[in-house]
Amino acid sequence: MVKSEKGFLSGLILNIALLVATSNALAWGENGHQIVGEIAWVYLQPEVKTEVEQLLRVAGEPGLAEASTWADRIRREEQYKWTAPLHYINLPHDWSGYIETRDCPPAGCIVKALEKYEEVLSSPDATQSERAQALMFVAHFVGDLHQPMHTGLREDRGGNDIEVHFFGFPTNLHALWDVYLPAGFAADWRNYAQQQQKEISEAQRLAWQNSNKYEWTAESQHLAHNNAYTDDPNLGEDYYRRNREVVEQRLRQGGVRLAGLLNQAISPQLPRSNP
Repeated sequence: MVKSEKGFLSGLILNIALLVATSNALAWGENGHQIVGEIAWVYLQPEVKTEVEQLLRVAGEPGLAEASTWADRIRREEQYKWTAPLHYINLPHDWSGYIETRDCPPAGCIVKALEKYEEVLSSPDATQSERAQALMFVAHFVGDLHQPMHTGLREDRGGNDIEVHFFGFPTNLHALWDVYLPAGFAADWRNYAQQQQKEISEAQRLAWQNSNKYEWTAESQHLAHNNAYTDDPNLGEDYYRRNREVVEQRLRQGGVRLAGLLNQAISPQLPRSNP
């Protein structure tokens, strides 16, 4: 192993150790969601940015990146415990496409939640407070839907019940994808997100935005079973290198697609006089 690779692995292992000590692992982790939100901000139409800024002021959030973590911050509060099932959808290995009556239980799922809050966000009859909350839900759920383990198996709770060691540190498969894989390349979320515009081609932007939430779900379900799930409980350099590009692309796609969704859902020309 060359010296630069040794340094890379040492830095990665140090990041993991710090996260093990401090992380309260949530969906995509706080940093992952902020990366998605920050990338999205770049691709918002100017008039949509203005509207989003107004809604963020209503919500008391400093920016879209920070607001994208709100749904995780409040999910354990008593009045928001009902939102827990909205962060994921459990799909089997053999699955051929989303059917709401089969795939989304009565308590809800992430796909139906996105449909609902996108509708609220674009509604001329919704209050600014309702739209602000919808914006934060949408920003978060688009990020969640691009994390493959949020479409994982019901029997292991999307990998939460699969214990693994990553470079010797104990965790579970879901948290590995939420937090520890992104930690290898995005310790500074803002700096990383701001670098992504030059990594995303115009052809990619157009292709990624020319898709829908059902396709995003299918992509994550495929990646969960072809990349994330493993029979090996001891994971390290090989697993990381094999999946780093997947994680980076999902973060980029999440940001670009969130921007596309917001550009479509928010119409500044509509009257927004409701308090």
